Amino acid sequence: MKRFVLALVAVVMATTISAQELRWGPTAALNLSWLKSKNINSDAYVGFRLGVKAELDFQDIITDGFFLEGKFLYNLKGGAWKDSHANLGYLEIPVNLGYRLPLSDEVSLMGSLGPYFGLGILGKGVAKVNGDKIKTDIFGSDYKRFDFGLNYNLGVELWNKWQFFIGVEHSLINMAKTSEISFEGDVENSTIKVKAHTVNLYIGTAFMF
Repeated sequence: MKRFVLALVAVVMATTISAQELRWGPTAALNLSWLKSKNINSDAYVGFRLGVKAELDFQDIITDGFFLEGKFLYNLKGGAWKDSHANLGYLEIPVNLGYRLPLSDEVSLMGSLGPYFGLGILGKGVAKVNGDKIKTDIFGSDYKRFDFGLNYNLGVELWNKWQFFIGVEHSLINMAKTSEISFEGDVENSTIKVKAHTVNLYIGTAFMF
């Protein structure tokens, strides 16, 4: 899977380097994320997204207004509960097909959607026990390092430079490392199916060169 992600990065870089209509710039966003499961859903966890993005104009391939959008991000998301929270930090690559609708020479509406690929590099579980904070590594034990899902963006671009957007991304895979938990009850043994998915709402900006 790591080879696939690296190959995807190489393809995106090769495409953008050879492109004539290429823009790029820094991007940042505030996250509100949740860990969703069948039995227990977390409260909102506050994180952030920080990285760079590039846009390749597709007017010669499709029609005016369409573009390919790629980002390379550090994305901190997770979930919060009463006495604990999970920090999940990913290197993430979203690749979206977008459309830009000019309203005037200075204002355009934008929308895009596509898949994202994430590789976990920081996974910490923090729990309060008797007033003390206990930290544990949760990637590899509780959560898988690889994440894959879909993301959607809506926004506005001002002066062909500043972009402001709101977006949603959600995982399409079960991120729980263990798919089942078995335990012995008073009457018979029981098994619980374990599933975990992230849902992330973000509000951000980008400045394009």
